[in-house]
Formats: sequence, C-alpha cells, structure tokens
Amino acid sequence: MAIGEITNPKYKSLKAGDIAAGNYFIVEPDGTFQCLGDGTAWDDLSGALAGARLDRASGRLDIDWFNGGVNFNANARYPEEPVIIPVQAKHSMIIGSGAVARFHFHWLQKQAAIPNMLLGVKLTNYGFPTTFETDWSNYDFYIPSTNIYNYVSGCLAQITRFPEIDISNLTLSGSIDIVIFRDTTNVSGLFAGSDPIAGDVTIKYNDAHVKFDMIGSRGEIVK
Repeated sequence: MAIGEITNPKYKSLKAGDIAAGNYFIVEPDGTFQCLGDGTAWDDLSGALAGARLDRASGRLDIDWFNGGVNFNANARYPEEPVIIPVQAKHSMIIGSGAVARFHFHWLQKQAAIPNMLLGVKLTNYGFPTTFETDWSNYDFYIPSTNIYNYVSGCLAQITRFPEIDISNLTLSGSIDIVIFRDTTNVSGLFAGSDPIAGDVTIKYNDAHVKFDMIGSRGEIVK
C-alpha cells in the first residue's frame, strides 16, 4: 500500500493509501480509525439458529445437536414456524447511503435442489417511532438466489445467497430483526412451487456480509 501522507499522530492525523483518489484510511490522534472512498472491508453479522427461539409445532423444527444447527422438517411452514435472529448493527459498519447487507445461510446440502428457505427482515432504529408487531406484515421477504458452491454428491457444507438488501436507513446501534422460515408448501407464493427437497433441511446459521469503515464509533451513539 502506497503511503500518501504521514504526520506526527500526536498532533495530526495519519493517512495512508491512495490519497489523490480519495481511497485511504485515517488514524486520528485519539486512535479512531476510519476508511474513506473505496478503502472499506467486509465484516459479518452472524446469528446461529441453534441459539434462537424455536416457535414450532411438535417435530417441525428441532435442534440438531450433532451438527450445530436447526432441522427444518418437511412439514415446516410459513408463517407458523419462525426462527428469530435479532442482531445489532456494529459500530464499525458503514451506515447511511450505500449501506447494504448480503444475507446468506450456511447449511448441509444432501441433494442438488435449494430448499424453500424464506428470509424476513425488519430494521429498527432506536430513538425513532416503530411499530409494535403482531404479525409479519412489516417485514420484507426474500428467497434464495444462488449457491456459492457446486453440489455433486454426498453431504456438502453449502452457503446459499439471498439478494443484496439496502440497509441505508439503518442508524448506529439499530437492530436488524431476522426471521427464517422453511416455506414447504409455498404459502408465501414467492417460490416456483412446493419445496423440492422431501426430507429435513439442516441450517447451521444465517449471516450477512456488511461493509465497515471504522474499527468502532467515535462515541457510544455517534460515528
């Protein structure tokens, strides 16, 4: 990495990177780290399904103790069997214009088909009015788009993407309420048809890739 400017950090900031193009990081005198321009990186917002609350009819959702995930039975359905994974926005994340989340789930794939896994997302900003929810009507729902790895045979540790989601309205320390369903009979109408997998589906966890531009925020509630 080319050094664009180095000054005494005791008195001024330290800058490194492509200063002319606007892609560089700054270390402020107080130790705050910040990236500018394309000087960004990715981080995870990860939530394990096994630690989440299971609201289910008997046998439709079960913790898979040996594989560290949740088994979604072939009778699991939307909207009766949700798995809830609320996560808090990290202080290091980019917030505002351009902020996106690339959600995906990690699972154990035993056949080529992608299951009818349904992702619901709601953003909550603290200090602002919000809706006290009694159903899923204020959640935005997404279906899987692509697998990252090519399935051939056996049991593959697979990662499957959902579409990229705009989270530019999320504020610092806001929360992303995530709900996962297996919509086996396509009640949502978002899939091509019923789930192509007949048996259980084991999901290990769901997470989102997000960009961050600082090690942390300058203050507890401000960037």
